[in-house]
Formats: sequence, C-alpha cells, structure tokens
Amino acid sequence: MSELYIFTDFDGTITLDDLGDKLFLDFGQFEPYHTELLSHKLNIRQYWELLFASLPDYVDEQFIGNWATEHQLDAYFLEFAEFCKGNGLPLAVVSDGFDIYIDPVLSNINQNHLKVYCNKAKKLGGKWQLTYPLATESCRCLVASCKRNAILKDIPTDAFVIYIGDGYSDFCAAQYADIVFAKRSLARYCFEQKIPHHNWRSFFDITQVLRKILHSKTLRPRHQARLRRADAFGCE
Repeated sequence: MSELYIFTDFDGTITLDDLGDKLFLDFGQFEPYHTELLSHKLNIRQYWELLFASLPDYVDEQFIGNWATEHQLDAYFLEFAEFCKGNGLPLAVVSDGFDIYIDPVLSNINQNHLKVYCNKAKKLGGKWQLTYPLATESCRCLVASCKRNAILKDIPTDAFVIYIGDGYSDFCAAQYADIVFAKRSLARYCFEQKIPHHNWRSFFDITQVLRKILHSKTLRPRHQARLRRADAFGCE
C-alpha cells in the first residue's frame, strides 16, 4: 500500500469562518477588491497588497494572533488530528492565507507541530511585507502560493494524496489528489469537473471514511491525478 499523505485547507475548513476574509471584513476594506479579484481586474498579489494596506495602524501581528484564536474551529478537527497521528498519517496544512493568524490558531490548540504551507506577513516600519514561498509560474491557479506545489514539495512520486478543502483556492490542489473531501464551492467544482470526491460537513465525516479505508487496506490511486502529478514534477 502506498504511503498516505493528508493535506487540509485552513480557512473555512479547520476554522468555521474564513479568517483570511474576515480579518479585512472586520478591520479593513474587503470590497471592491474581492469582486475585482474574481473578475480578474486584480491579480492575487495586488489583491493581498491592497487588503493589508487597508488595515488600520493598530492592527499588528499580535493583534491579529489574539483575534484569530477567538474564532471557532471545526468541533472534530482535534479528534481528526489525533486519528492521523495515531495511525502514522502525515498531516499538513495548506493555505493561501497567512502565517500571522494560522500559526497562533494551531499553537492555541497544541497543533503547532503540524507542517504548514502558507503565505508570510510581517509588519516592518508600519508597513506590511508579504511573501509567497510557493509562488510558481508553471501553474495558473488563483492563489498567491500554489497549493499544488505544497502537495508535491515533500512527497515521493508514488505517494497516495488525500486533500480536504472547501473553496476556490482548493480547485487546483484537488486535481492532483487521489481522494478529495470537498464542501461548498469545491464540491461544486469537483462535480462540474467530474473529479470523484467525498462530501463532508465536519472532520468527523472524514475520520469515518478514512477509518474504513485503512481497515480495508485498499487504496485505488486516481489515474488522472497521478498523470497530473507526474507532469507537474517534470515542470518543477
């Protein structure tokens, strides 16, 4: 049986709210930038630069960290994380959000040992400096740091990839996964693109499906996902 690697989105997946949106809805200016991003009037980096520039001076890393930890998580995420740990399943967080709110949330629930692939933000001299460690020119997904690259970065070519997500930033990653757990717009996208997927509402549902998979000891790699990963490995 191939080694399993599990990747999960953060905003709207581990957290119930999309903190990457809510931060700017609560303290900055979300519109018209979000609409302009979706209509391709802004690229993703321009979008993030404008959103961070809209935050008032008192909003810094510590403020954002404290704010982020007040938000509710999926009630079954910790149980899922323990399930993965107990079964030796590598679990990583993949986000097009930023470390300044992801890291405090994971630390607050004692999951700061998880590998996290995300964008970076730091406030220097009163201005936000943003970096995108997984940016690529070989993929045209609507994210600043390609989630496909995060998936491919540290896995062997014969890995069995499981992906969990909910939104448009997950569209690209889903194409490269053998098993996809999808809800909201990701589920609609998978249906439209004929990508086999499991619908889910909470991490309890995901744990139940994975428990059955491990018990049966049968993994069926998704042929199209394997072909895409092979092509991507060649490009990178």
